[in-house]
Amino acid sequence: GIGLPVAIIYILQLLSFRIEGRADVERLTTVPILGDVPLSDEGDGPIVVRENENSLMTETFRNLRTNLLFLLDGPQKNVILVTSTLIGEGKTFLASNLAVSLALLGKKVVIVGLDIRKPGLNKVFHISHRQHGITQYLASPQDTDLFSLVQPSGVHANLDVLPGGVVPPNPTELVARPALDEAIRQLRDRYDYVVLDTAPIGMVTDTQLIARTADVSLYVCRADYT
Repeated sequence: GIGLPVAIIYILQLLSFRIEGRADVERLTTVPILGDVPLSDEGDGPIVVRENENSLMTETFRNLRTNLLFLLDGPQKNVILVTSTLIGEGKTFLASNLAVSLALLGKKVVIVGLDIRKPGLNKVFHISHRQHGITQYLASPQDTDLFSLVQPSGVHANLDVLPGGVVPPNPTELVARPALDEAIRQLRDRYDYVVLDTAPIGMVTDTQLIARTADVSLYVCRADYT
């Protein structure tokens, strides 16, 4: 009677291959864990951080922001890369709300859609997929004004959005070009924080190439999914 349930639990643990919570992440890696974000109510929409509000989600992202700022080295302008393993882990959701939370500090923030194969920021900020974005600059930096592609977020006055733009036939080659380094340099000059929403690193190599421009990388895991 005792042995049977113990054997069943042991076998279930052997067959478990998804991250179930923070303890699994702590066991698998020694990198700092910035926080745990609960599931949001779908009725709240993709932006759950709001000014002058003390909801659970707003406080969660304040905690995440505070821990992130401890990681960043000094007050210089910083580039924050956000990625995950697969599609659907909440990478764009976290990047967008973190950007809003940073903007609430009174800092100038821009979020860049560098998941150019499947732009997720367009849905969050209600941007048409036909709008020009950073891919136009990367394809022709000499003939394109980068800041003409930047748009106000419509969420907060301190937050701007640089969408991905039209999906190119050669996304990996585009992000490998020196034009990306120049684009990030220009954004650093104008903004206090540059948040990069990138592709899932477990599927394509784009994010590994983009990482050369970032000061810190946030890796998103989703419980019972990753």
